[in-house]
Amino acid sequence: MRRFLQRSFGENFSTLATTAAAALLLAAEPAASAPANDPHGVWLRPEGGVQFSFYDCDGLLCAKVLSAQNAEDRSAIGAVILRGAKQTGPNEWTGKLFNVDDGKTYDGLITLVSATQLTLKGCLWGVLCSDETWTRVSGPPARHAMADAPGR
Repeated sequence: MRRFLQRSFGENFSTLATTAAAALLLAAEPAASAPANDPHGVWLRPEGGVQFSFYDCDGLLCAKVLSAQNAEDRSAIGAVILRGAKQTGPNEWTGKLFNVDDGKTYDGLITLVSATQLTLKGCLWGVLCSDETWTRVSGPPARHAMADAPGR
């Protein structure tokens, strides 16, 4: 009887281990094959309904004001608010952020929280920081469209 239990336990454990390994591989496969998050595209700032286009500028990340719901924000359309941001992590970029309202430039951190949410953080002297979360409006346009993007 003891031999039967050992053999039975050994066979069951081996089958269980094989099944668990296969399940782990299957679970990991979609994450490994899923494309990395891409910040390129159009994003909406909730305050004022301003839309921003994030685009490639010579291999770096740039952004400009695309549209605005409020009349007082429309004068900023076309203004480049982010130039030459470098990717510093899987979903992070750092660069200089231009604030159209006060005309100042701040250290910026752009973090892609998910495929539909982006957090933009601006800091003065590296300590006084403010951040906002924006929502994706659309994905990246065709690559050739960005090459001709005005305001570059």
